[in-house]
Amino acid sequence: MSAFIQAHPRSMSSRFYIPWVLMFTAATSMAQQDAAATDADLVKGVLNQGQRMEAVRAGTAREVKVIASTLARQEIDRTVLNRLMQEIASSPELTRRRLGVDENQLQNIFITLSNARSFINDSEMANIRAMCRAWDRSVQTGDDRIREALGAYSKRQRLTLDFIEKYYRVVLGDIDSLISDESKTLLADYMNDRRRRMANAGATTTGAIVQNLGSGTETVRFHCRDQRASRD
Repeated sequence: MSAFIQAHPRSMSSRFYIPWVLMFTAATSMAQQDAAATDADLVKGVLNQGQRMEAVRAGTAREVKVIASTLARQEIDRTVLNRLMQEIASSPELTRRRLGVDENQLQNIFITLSNARSFINDSEMANIRAMCRAWDRSVQTGDDRIREALGAYSKRQRLTLDFIEKYYRVVLGDIDSLISDESKTLLADYMNDRRRRMANAGATTTGAIVQNLGSGTETVRFHCRDQRASRD
């Protein structure tokens, strides 16, 4: 625009020339201001982002909310063998070939697994009672009281899980006594493959959620009445 004015100064009357000069000057000033504002906003955005990142690094990590309990190590063999029992019921011929056993051996394996499943009780209600008993008897308050109740649940649960692990070790021994050495190898391969799959899949289990304070608080509030408050 300025080049046109300089090249053709006489082509514009003073009536149009002065307004055009003023408009050009104003437009140039606004463009410079916009550019400066854009640069300032960009710098401010970078600084704010850096400040937010520093705040995240310096802050305390948020507690993960657990929505389901994962399978404990002691429960894996029981879960795998229950799955084997289901496979025998749904696909007996395929399972028989996979384990290298005859029909009579397969039937005995199924009976052994069925009896084991009927015998084992997770004792979840016993775990809950232990938790609520600790909650009711605790002299602590607030989060400390909740932690004490969750600790009682976990302690009682470990007793059950340890028993389950030992019991299914005996069950596997009983099955091994029913089959040949070749079938023992095939069963061991099956168990190891299923154990690995279960562990990698992060399989879930039943039971109360007590993995951390945030999730465990909801469990305590749901199951345990505040008997201490009612007595007061």
